[in-house]
Amino acid sequence: MNDLTFGPLRSRDTPRQARAVARVHAILHATADILGTRAPQELTTTAIAAHAGIPVSSIYRYFPTLEDLLRELYLQTAGELREKLFAIFTDTQAHPRWQDRLHAVVATQRDYLARHPYYRPLLILFMVNRGPLAVEDEEHDELVTFLHDRWSQGGDGFHGGDARVVANTTIQIALAMEDLIAAQKDRDASRPYSAALSEVLEGYLSAYLSNDS
Repeated sequence: MNDLTFGPLRSRDTPRQARAVARVHAILHATADILGTRAPQELTTTAIAAHAGIPVSSIYRYFPTLEDLLRELYLQTAGELREKLFAIFTDTQAHPRWQDRLHAVVATQRDYLARHPYYRPLLILFMVNRGPLAVEDEEHDELVTFLHDRWSQGGDGFHGGDARVVANTTIQIALAMEDLIAAQKDRDASRPYSAALSEVLEGYLSAYLSNDS
């Protein structure tokens, strides 16, 4: 079983009973396991139920459609990754320069995709809907707000631009490159795209952030 830790549900109300919560988590884990080892077209509620050892009806009790289930798994996984990225953004002791934090963020993003094989097909499945998801996902808005607040106060030597615009553009570039990285067949194939993401973002941010910050 994968090592993803699930929190409160992000797309619907979390059940109150511990047994129901455990069943929902079992459904999410089973979905992730199948996505990480089999082709996405093999993902069915029947396969998920068999993997989780529960009746198919239990899945529909909490997730009316397979798309609802996949959206919840996406939001849970993306939320865990964003928490890791937030930890890097705020750790100026381990990563004193903005370039250090940028490289650590890209490396964490790449390694997360490599260690969680179910996240790659999830990103591909939602790639066509990334625009609406990017707007609706509070995790992305929190990153934009965090960077805006930091840069609008002169953090990282910010200068010469609109902090909100630069923060939003930075996150959108990262999201687009995340899609490209996910679309590659394996870690080796995605490595050049991770390097390109670092190069593109560093070049863009160099126009607004001081090199010695």
